[in-house]
Amino acid sequence: MNLSECIKAGDEDMREGYMIAFKYDEELIESLKSSIPHTERRYYPESKHWWVSISYESVLDKLFTNFDALAHKQGRLI
Repeated sequence: MNLSECIKAGDEDMREGYMIAFKYDEELIESLKSSIPHTERRYYPESKHWWVSISYESVLDKLFTNFDALAHKQGRLI
């Protein structure tokens, strides 16, 4: 599955992480929830984005085929 958005962003507690968005996929959401503790992720229903702690980059890389391109290469352009 591919991400539609991935931006480095902090959460309300100023912890480093990524704001990500992707097409709805129930299995993928369950994989994300089972791989990342609830304290290290948060869903924002109003914008349909997830915040995921930077500590879970490797999980995001396994779940999303374009994570590296969006998270790292895009981040260097900003």
